[in-house]
Amino acid sequence: MSAAHAVPHDAPDPAPARGLKRKPQSVTLQVSGGRPLRLRGELLAEGNSWAPGTEAWHEIALYRHDQEEVAVALRTFRKAEGSTDIHRAELFPNLEEAMAWLIAFDPTADLQVDLDCADRTLSTAMITLRAATLRQRADDITRQYQSLLGEMLLHLDQGA
Repeated sequence: MSAAHAVPHDAPDPAPARGLKRKPQSVTLQVSGGRPLRLRGELLAEGNSWAPGTEAWHEIALYRHDQEEVAVALRTFRKAEGSTDIHRAELFPNLEEAMAWLIAFDPTADLQVDLDCADRTLSTAMITLRAATLRQRADDITRQYQSLLGEMLLHLDQGA
């Protein structure tokens, strides 16, 4: 498995088991700055994009609610000192719409920028260096997030 780790909840083995159903459970999904999303559902899949040396990573959990509805918990973790994690939760009519939302999500949206271009003490070379570093961080986070989505899609497809 690559840096991203998708875990099909129904299948702890490398080859996902098919047709296994877990009992629905009460779930509370945290939302930063908002009310939590509460539901009864079964965990379909979960995974994270953490890798050694990563400054930020994402964790995704998918829950089947009722017959068709799917809840998504998306957490952005940042390890920079003084930063806070960001929690999102959304409810969708079906798995396809939930996955479309995850695919459209910009994993760099919560990337912390440590560059103040208005700081007149920074040289042009230092601004260029910091901008290049930020671009590299954004590329790394995007690549890890896309890897996580790819593995989750594969496990969901194999577990269907």
